[in-house]
Amino acid sequence: MFKWLKSHLSWADFILILIIIIAIVVSGILVIKKDDERNVYIYKNNQLIGVYPLQEDRVIRIDEHNIVEIKNSKVKMLYADCPNQNCVRQGAGDILPIICLPNKVVVEIHSKNAKRPLIVQ
Repeated sequence: MFKWLKSHLSWADFILILIIIIAIVVSGILVIKKDDERNVYIYKNNQLIGVYPLQEDRVIRIDEHNIVEIKNSKVKMLYADCPNQNCVRQGAGDILPIICLPNKVVVEIHSKNAKRPLIVQ
């Protein structure tokens, strides 16, 4: 096996394979580290209600209209009394925000150091 590899691959091929393996390992470490630093930001009427770590499972009652669940490093709207239920049907996720327009609730996921973008109304 090694004789075949040695006769068919050059040193440049070995170096390229080594670089690819190192890139995969570093990418995996960065993805794991990224998950540890993310938080769930909950806003009601454009006011920050709370900040919760994404990796801690919990159920958060925002008000009498909305309940959010953080489980397995994903967040979902567990209950909403709005008529269309789009926020509840969105399901669990760890990237996209959850927005309940009738109740004016926004659930965002981003790193601790990220700033909220300016929203002009």
